[in-house]
Amino acid sequence: MIDRKGFSLLEILLAMAILGGSLAVLSQIVGTGGDAARSAKELAMARLLCQSKLAEVMVTATTVMPTAVPPTPLPSPDSESDTVFNFAVDVAPAAMDGLLAIRVSVEAVNPEGDGPAVANYSITRWILDPTLGLEQLEAEANAAAQSEADAAASATDSGAI
Repeated sequence: MIDRKGFSLLEILLAMAILGGSLAVLSQIVGTGGDAARSAKELAMARLLCQSKLAEVMVTATTVMPTAVPPTPLPSPDSESDTVFNFAVDVAPAAMDGLLAIRVSVEAVNPEGDGPAVANYSITRWILDPTLGLEQLEAEANAAAQSEADAAASATDSGAI
């Protein structure tokens, strides 16, 4: 029997096929991981922008009736990102009387322009309806209490003289 050193052509072809299949599977995994990372980044950005817009709405909502805003483009705060975000504000009566439901939604637009959005995020907050005039009622109640206190103080002052 001849003692051969090295690999046969069949063994080399089989090793190359296994290596090629492994590389194909790994490239699919890398692509999926990249897409998931981008989706997570866009969702985090959408959350940040949504919270920021809700804070802007809530600052004025206590004194002024909040208004609905149709989908409006919003630049990304990340200078390296080319993703365009749209935000919208919906104002509707809440399930309980005297409350408003304010819903702020942000979506990351698909860069290809077709298909579903890359990321969506919404926050809903309930606030007192500023048109109810609760502040005015509270001010009137405080004024009435103050006038009663003044009347009681003047009665004690006049009784002491």
